[in-house]
Amino acid sequence: MFAGATETTSTTLAWAMSELGRSPEIMAKAQQEVWEVLGEGRSVITNSDIVKLHYIQMVIKETLRLHPPISLIPRSAREDCTVMGYDIPKGTNIYINAVAISQDPKYWDNPREFRPERFENINLNYNGTYFEFIPFGAGRRQCLGIQFGSSVMEMALTNFLYHFNWRLPDGSSLVSFDMSEKFGLAVSRRYDLQLRAIPHVWSKTSK
Repeated sequence: MFAGATETTSTTLAWAMSELGRSPEIMAKAQQEVWEVLGEGRSVITNSDIVKLHYIQMVIKETLRLHPPISLIPRSAREDCTVMGYDIPKGTNIYINAVAISQDPKYWDNPREFRPERFENINLNYNGTYFEFIPFGAGRRQCLGIQFGSSVMEMALTNFLYHFNWRLPDGSSLVSFDMSEKFGLAVSRRYDLQLRAIPHVWSKTSK
């Protein structure tokens, strides 16, 4: 329970910053929204601010689509059944591949591309009712911490982008940016993410 409430959230935030770090245009668009909505000199960001940040929410959705925190969702058959011609006896352990589902070209255009705009003007969420997008599972066994986890991710990412400008370390390039994965409880980065955090300084032109 503790691992599910901490590692999955931190892993998703690391993937979100990774995708933004290697997509400067998307990073700039997300930061511009945050700065315009929140204005200058904010020390406290509230939930009422978060609901106005539509592009940030799209960034998180796209991160969860490409990098669901739990890639294989375990279930157990409660009774004998047949699914797509396969006989599944009662008690069989079943693993639902959330990654394959969320990157299925049948439902997603250019599924391996990080493009938050795909969620624009569509009512597609991760609440478990859209089976092409189930990073938190679905049905009665859906993750209980979905609302808490979502709030933490939105609040943390907004603070990261509001207070800091982010750059690759000196000597690094987008070409060499490593996005390889490591499998564990959650599918995390194989190597720790390294970005330079530069405090954002408000200028007269930004007011």
